[in-house]
Amino acid sequence: MAAGFTRRTTAVLAVSAAVLCGCSDEQKPAETLPDASSSASTSSEALPPLGPSDFPMPAEARTRDAAGAEAFTRYYIDLINRTSAVMDAAPLREFSDGCADCIRIASDTEQDAAAGYHYEGGDLTVTSMQSSSSGSSTEVAFFVDQAALSVVDASGQPVPDLTFTAQEQASCGATMRWDAERSTWVLISLTLG
Repeated sequence: MAAGFTRRTTAVLAVSAAVLCGCSDEQKPAETLPDASSSASTSSEALPPLGPSDFPMPAEARTRDAAGAEAFTRYYIDLINRTSAVMDAAPLREFSDGCADCIRIASDTEQDAAAGYHYEGGDLTVTSMQSSSSGSSTEVAFFVDQAALSVVDASGQPVPDLTFTAQEQASCGATMRWDAERSTWVLISLTLG
């Protein structure tokens, strides 16, 4: 995805300085993920598309293994970037199962769009990632670099107090569960810090 295409929401940025995911402590990854045999063994070609039509979820993000969980996490971060560019947060809700920060990011984006705001900059880039499984959920710890962000009003002027500097190696985490009915991961929690 081109860097100019991606943007970051103000909601994510506002908490990034104050919140760390708690997943940055070095942990040994689990040897296995939840049993994939309990989900339908459907080929990726037979799966109905998920996500926005201009940015569908890739097949590699729809596998119930460590690689799939990590690909899903990268896809969701790219969805946040896409949301900030097009100011359409519905896809963030599509892959949330009670994820408070996912819903907050979506709501803040929708409120900003209704106010006539848009985002300039704020690209998120995942720099490293590691997953582990515990019971019915999977956790992914990751780091992101974030470009500087300005929230701009309808007249093209930066909104006071909504301009943020770039950050490097922000510690983040995601907890997800497998949705067997749709053959996808869904977020239970997301922390961008």
